[in-house]
Amino acid sequence: MRRKLTLYAFTPVAVVACVALLVACSSPVHQPTSYLLRGEASEASGLLDGSPRVGIGRLIVAPYLLSSQGVVVESAPGVVQAARRHRWAEPLDAGLRWFLRAEIARGLGDEVGAGLLDRKDWDYTIDIYIAQFHGTMSGTAILEATYLIRPTADSEEVREYAFSKSQPQSDEGYAALVAAEQKLAGELGAAIAESLHEVIAQRETAEP
Repeated sequence: MRRKLTLYAFTPVAVVACVALLVACSSPVHQPTSYLLRGEASEASGLLDGSPRVGIGRLIVAPYLLSSQGVVVESAPGVVQAARRHRWAEPLDAGLRWFLRAEIARGLGDEVGAGLLDRKDWDYTIDIYIAQFHGTMSGTAILEATYLIRPTADSEEVREYAFSKSQPQSDEGYAALVAAEQKLAGELGAAIAESLHEVIAQRETAEP
């Protein structure tokens, strides 16, 4: 004789477990949002005839920005937290290298190298140090950096520059923070290009 399966076969614990399982399966899974740090393509199509060759050498980012790939916010003076669900799509030093390369090339109107193997062929090397690159609880992005411009022909003639700016977010949330940080990075690239123009002009004027 077949036994009929009745509701009494399920204990209260089993029922609760089944309900919990159904709720877990029906809950949406929140995937992290990844932000790719890229600017618009530069109009520079190649190295102009007779123009100095320029490249990015060392690009060093403060360790607190590399401990995770989360977008960083300063929650209190001297206290920073990296977001778990809002992350850079790649290590920040790599993203900034490619972003700044494009922005400097745009400002120069010429090609900028980023491969260290080509460094011996450059006339000017740019070393960049990122000290701060994060948001604040008040809705402001901060970028502090130092960069060096080093002529290959005279490595002792090094020009050092400081960059420190902030940018209010246009809206709340991490997407607006990333947009503000990208704007600051673009301004850093423009500042480096302007400094390069000055250094190159001064050296060309000084040459006999």
